[in-house]
Amino acid sequence: MQVLTTVLVCMCVSTMLGQKVAPEARTTIAAFGDVNLGRSVGQELLKGDIGYPFRYVKDSLAKSDIVFVNLESQLTEQNGETQNPKYNLIFCGPPVGAASLKGAHVTIVSTANNHAYDYGRRALRETLVNLDSAGIASVGTSIDSVETFVPVVLEHSGIRIGFLAYTQFMNFKGTWKGHVALFDEHRIAQDVAALRAKADFIIVSYHGGSEYVDRPPGTVKHDFKVIADAGADVVVGHHPHYVQGIEWYQNTLFFYSLGNFVFYQPQLEWTQMGLGVQLMLVRSDSAVTIGQAQLMAVRAGLQPSFVLSATEERAFFQRLVKLSSSQVYQNNGSWFVQIRKRDEYNER
Repeated sequence: MQVLTTVLVCMCVSTMLGQKVAPEARTTIAAFGDVNLGRSVGQELLKGDIGYPFRYVKDSLAKSDIVFVNLESQLTEQNGETQNPKYNLIFCGPPVGAASLKGAHVTIVSTANNHAYDYGRRALRETLVNLDSAGIASVGTSIDSVETFVPVVLEHSGIRIGFLAYTQFMNFKGTWKGHVALFDEHRIAQDVAALRAKADFIIVSYHGGSEYVDRPPGTVKHDFKVIADAGADVVVGHHPHYVQGIEWYQNTLFFYSLGNFVFYQPQLEWTQMGLGVQLMLVRSDSAVTIGQAQLMAVRAGLQPSFVLSATEERAFFQRLVKLSSSQVYQNNGSWFVQIRKRDEYNER
């Protein structure tokens, strides 16, 4: 009875003051690593098994409002080819890969990476058209040659999330300039500032660094800080094929590399593991901040899954804790990154 009385008193005071207490707006964004729908995965898709790559993860992905991945392969019709017969580092997925992504509840992909132009301009055009036709947003490339790449803004629960994507390099010289967003530290401030006018929260995807290493090189750490100083809220890294550490820099959360997701590289231990993160965004008053950042260990490969043995999960997170300057901790069986409130940095 005492609890009920307290609630009624609070309601009365609020009514007398003419105040309306609006509930906090919340939304969730999940981000995962490299997705290659070419090679043998592409062959399964061509056989008609559209659900093949995401069969064991799609139900988990459906629990987030927005799902982001790095699409490492173009989606193009190449007469059944999903890998160059002379060079296995050139590959592509078939057009039906877009439907596969949609069926797995993927909302948005980055196409700014070193494989964005593997099969040329026509394939890039097909990729973007196929994604758009499937209702999947893409960021980081353009059909037309442009100076400035258009960001993507997605809105959920009244929260506007802006996305930008860049790659540090391409596989080869060619006519891709103006079609793929190459990272330029002199332009990033302008890009983020323009996006800030349209978005409450900004996520930047960065494709670069060195492959198969535990820690990012100094150039990558520098570029992440440039992006943060420009005003991004989260920077997500791709390309190393290894999961790398997590760091808070001022008010920006860095994931240096999420590693692999749908990518088959069995030759090394840590290429077979990836990191997923689900961010819960909360609007309080006029600010949108991270309320929670939950981490997920992924068994990466042709058909990724979240099923790991206790020993595998423990080894994965022990390594991640060691590589991260931010606190990574376990609570009730789940793993999280310690959230830094916006005023914690400002008060220092």
